Amino acid sequence: MLAAVAVVAAGVLAAAAIAKMTSTQLEPKLCETKGGGKFVKIPGFPGEKIDRRLLADIEFLLDKYKNKIFITDGYSTSDVHARNGEHPIGLALDIIPNFSETKKWRKVTRLAKWAEPKQGRPRAPFRWVGYNGDANHGRGHHLHLSWSHSPTKPEKPARTVYTIRCPEQSTEEDDVEMDPDPTDPNGGVGSKIRAIQRSAVPEKR
Repeated sequence: MLAAVAVVAAGVLAAAAIAKMTSTQLEPKLCETKGGGKFVKIPGFPGEKIDRRLLADIEFLLDKYKNKIFITDGYSTSDVHARNGEHPIGLALDIIPNFSETKKWRKVTRLAKWAEPKQGRPRAPFRWVGYNGDANHGRGHHLHLSWSHSPTKPEKPARTVYTIRCPEQSTEEDDVEMDPDPTDPNGGVGSKIRAIQRSAVPEKR
């Protein structure tokens, strides 16, 4: 009987470990979150989903750019996206102007320049920014933003995600168990994110 109780208790603890979301504010606009990954709907964008840990960043960007940007794709397993990129793990957005508010690309261009002040050198937490100068991206096409994360497989949330804002904590259990992060022999989060950025996969479109 005691053995059965112990097994059940162990299972409960394991489930709690899977579900737990822990965030650490590393810098004013850089947060590290472990656990809690789940693909959810993006409010205000029917049919689009994202890793829920990006919802606070999406809200931040919409507010920063006065709701004049529009999300056309988030989590996606379509073959128009790189299979080993961020769309299949819910950590990427494709963005165009909100044509119901403006016909201009000014806000999208400002967001692109803010996310990547110099070509090929995105600011944290972004892993890759696709815009002017990148094939099948740019003004008149779309802006692509990818967030930095720990290694994972397509259609499986990453264990660790880096965001602008720390996500709201959730009491829900995750749908899937996430792989543990590999150890980082070099320490510092700065070097870790730079390594993630260097290994970024450019999007097909």
